[in-house]
Amino acid sequence: MPRIHWLDVHPSVAGENLRAAFLKWGFDLAPGPGPGSIVLVAEHPDARLVPAEGTEILWWVEQADPEEVSAVLNLRPGWVLLQDRPLEAAREALQHIRQRDLGSEGWLRQMMHLASMDDLLRLVLGRAVRLSGAQGGAIWLRKDDTFYQRAGDGIFPEAPLPRQEAAELVRRGEAFLLAPSEQLGILRLAEPKEMSELFLHGFDDMEPLLLNAWRLEESRALSFKDDLTVAQNRRCLEAELPQSVRSAATKSEPLALLFIDVDDLKRVNTHHGHPAGSLLLETVARTAQRLCRAHDRLYRYGGDEFCILMPGTTSTGALKLGERLLQTVREQPLMFGEESLQVSLSAGVAAFPEHADGAGHLIEQADHALLRAKREGKGRVIVAG
Repeated sequence: MPRIHWLDVHPSVAGENLRAAFLKWGFDLAPGPGPGSIVLVAEHPDARLVPAEGTEILWWVEQADPEEVSAVLNLRPGWVLLQDRPLEAAREALQHIRQRDLGSEGWLRQMMHLASMDDLLRLVLGRAVRLSGAQGGAIWLRKDDTFYQRAGDGIFPEAPLPRQEAAELVRRGEAFLLAPSEQLGILRLAEPKEMSELFLHGFDDMEPLLLNAWRLEESRALSFKDDLTVAQNRRCLEAELPQSVRSAATKSEPLALLFIDVDDLKRVNTHHGHPAGSLLLETVARTAQRLCRAHDRLYRYGGDEFCILMPGTTSTGALKLGERLLQTVREQPLMFGEESLQVSLSAGVAAFPEHADGAGHLIEQADHALLRAKREGKGRVIVAG
């Protein structure tokens, strides 16, 4: 009689139904975590629920988003099923993961159409590192003739790779092409212990998913781009901020939001004309983009407002960036003919979970801090609280 361990974190009717079905199918159910296969019943996949024991986990959950799925599967081989699926699907999924069938089905094809490119890349990298026995790795994606690192654990520098350099790494066997038909990206592993045939098995099944996510990302990038500046637009922030908050919560990491307002833009438009105001906004955006780190995101929130989303950053870190930005633009006046215009910015900072418990609350807190900066004399950065 096959034995599985049963971990009922959040009891539910669907969980009881599945438990009865496994008993009917002849399984021996041992309560609590243990060695071997585990069925974990919960409201949603949560990395904090992964037990110390168990070689694979079948998650039977009420709801799940791609970030949560990616997080738990990076920690332990498994399968995530929603509780509205047929009970038989759970038995089939358990069979797949016990046999280490990590092909098209084991990669959760039925859920990955919801995933972003970053979710898929984390799954690809985590699986390759695990199966190869490597010390770590990274993935670069191609944009035009340059490859930029999008996923990694810090073992390789984040510097962009020219296409010729990336091709040379592949030729020497130090990197592997992802989606070779489009040369979508390259995978590098640090000191892999297994032959590439082992850890590259199944990547062909991932190619259409990666290409679909890439094309979707490209089309969304066009609709999310601000027409005037180098920043993303407000619609992009509203789509990405909730995902960033969920990711920060899963990883128990901070997330900072820096709101920036161009002081007296209306006066600039009145005295120098709207083309001068547009040039001012473009200059502020380019300066902010230059000061941002690779994984920070710059958005134009409104007419004269920008914001910077800073993963893995506390309010102190965001405050430092805000002060540096204000000082930089202050020291670089704009010239309009014979006239010199000194640029002034005001900024507000809020951080998750220090000041806010969700995406909407984070925006609200950062905006309130910005309003305080404006009321207290402009040209300064204020932290929420």
